[in-house]
Amino acid sequence: MQNETVVGNQSGLALVLTLLAISFLVAVTVQLMITIDRQVSVSTAQREQVRLDSMILAGLNLARAALLADQRENKFDSPQDSWASFDQEKIKALAGDVDLTITVTDLSGRLQVNALGDDAKQKYRDIWRRFLLSGRFAIADEDQANALLDALSDWIDTDDNKRPQGAEEPYYRSLNPPYSPRNGKMIYPEELLLVKGMTPKIVYGDKEHDGIINYITVAGDDGKINLNAAPLPVLQALSPDMTPDLAKDLIEFREGKQHKEVLATVDWYRQVNGFPIAISLGNELLKVVSNYFTIKVNAVVNQYSRTGSGILLRAENQEQSLLFWKIE
Repeated sequence: MQNETVVGNQSGLALVLTLLAISFLVAVTVQLMITIDRQVSVSTAQREQVRLDSMILAGLNLARAALLADQRENKFDSPQDSWASFDQEKIKALAGDVDLTITVTDLSGRLQVNALGDDAKQKYRDIWRRFLLSGRFAIADEDQANALLDALSDWIDTDDNKRPQGAEEPYYRSLNPPYSPRNGKMIYPEELLLVKGMTPKIVYGDKEHDGIINYITVAGDDGKINLNAAPLPVLQALSPDMTPDLAKDLIEFREGKQHKEVLATVDWYRQVNGFPIAISLGNELLKVVSNYFTIKVNAVVNQYSRTGSGILLRAENQEQSLLFWKIE
């Protein structure tokens, strides 16, 4: 009887050990499967990211090629150019199952922040003042607009001479935390937030106001505005007599395909039906050739996506320089 009890206990122990071993093996197998699945997912993600990065580069090269081809075709830039609207069917044929979107934006119609450092450009400053006081932005009155322009000019110029309502090194060093003004060309539009008087509401807008960041650029400093690319608030600021309706008429005219060749000269606005003869937009401040462009390329496949964006300088000698580029 005792031997039978011992044998029974040993059998029970063996069963327990067997069950423990099986449980352990199951746990190891499950963990291994989870690890393999995770590695497969990571590998798939890495493979798709590499693939998307290649498509981003392809999109960038397509944009650059379109800008070069347009420059060789004519000597002016307008909304009718090939780079302004890519053929999605052709892009789809190239990209296959990747959803590829290429957007090129002409920056030469925007107001240049870095042109404000030159006091000789008084007419350009006047355009900026009318722009700030258009009622679109969170700017109360002319005094505030002048203060912002003085502060912007002081931020950009290389001297330490403070304008009447501007700010130089002593002001910025008194802040908490202290910092120094650029005393040179602004590099990023977001740098506006460091300038005395600038607020997120002015820069980015809110529910009641637009943001100036949509209409300004840190690219270029010659103070020239491409009439073929200027957005409505900039067009309206070109003259104290320009109304929103007149600015809309200019935009409608330049978007008409039948008017493409007319846009080759800066005084084409004279041919817009009903445009007042008494209004002069100041041809010395206008141009129809663009040098700076933003390029944005978005690639999507399944649940993966990548976006590349940057600024391209297209020189008159047809050379191109990618001033800034990042992929997210």
